[in-house]
Amino acid sequence: MKTVKTRILVSFLLIFSAINAQEKLIGNKDVTIENRDLSEFTKIEVIDDVTVLLVYNDKQSVMVETDSNIQSAIITEINNGSLVIKTSSKIVRTKKLIVHVKVNSALDEIYAYNKAKVKSNNSLRIDAIALSAFDNSDINLKLSSKIVHINAKKTSNLELEILSEDTFIISEESSNIKGIIDTKNMVIHTLDRASVNLSGNTTNFEIETLHNSAFKGKDFKSATAVVNTSNNSIAYINATETVDLLIKNSGEVYLFSNPKITLTEFFDKAGLFKR
Repeated sequence: MKTVKTRILVSFLLIFSAINAQEKLIGNKDVTIENRDLSEFTKIEVIDDVTVLLVYNDKQSVMVETDSNIQSAIITEINNGSLVIKTSSKIVRTKKLIVHVKVNSALDEIYAYNKAKVKSNNSLRIDAIALSAFDNSDINLKLSSKIVHINAKKTSNLELEILSEDTFIISEESSNIKGIIDTKNMVIHTLDRASVNLSGNTTNFEIETLHNSAFKGKDFKSATAVVNTSNNSIAYINATETVDLLIKNSGEVYLFSNPKITLTEFFDKAGLFKR
């Protein structure tokens, strides 16, 4: 009986291994370009380890550049107005794998998951857009928008150049955001070991850093700032006119320039330093 069970187990493992082996693809180095005929979209979801290059154009289009034997494994489809880009098999190695997407001002959301990479070489003129990054994904974009919402989680990495009127950032779960941002109004929330490192300018700035997170804004100038820092988090603030500080529970704030300071809260091993 044990022998039969052992044989069944071995057979199952062999079949499972064979299936896994069949799902893994290696590119044949014969790079081809394939245009995908798709309907219009307002959102983009990149689900797997694929590089997506965005270019602004009034007419939307999708083009896949990769090894010829990989083309069929790159899925591009429209689902409820969302362009979904994913893979149907495990891709081990390719000579090239880029999905070229032309986008217009109708685009309003981008999602990146599972080591996906989304980037642009030139500025995208979008009315309002929300960026969401998860699972070690990378977003590297240049944007010119009225409103930008950024949501970064689970060790994602974002590098951004933004010109906007209003910018909102939530960074958590060891995510990392770097960028140059010029905006009239900026609101940032960081927590759970996240890091935001910015340069640029804003008029009105509100920031909350929690739970071992950090905001590095020595070169990010604001006219006014409201800073709420606690739970072993750190904020480097460059406010030129006024700053309202709420620091507690081992939070630390480092101030640059010479603003008028209002100390609203300051207790439980709080730290305030002038640079």
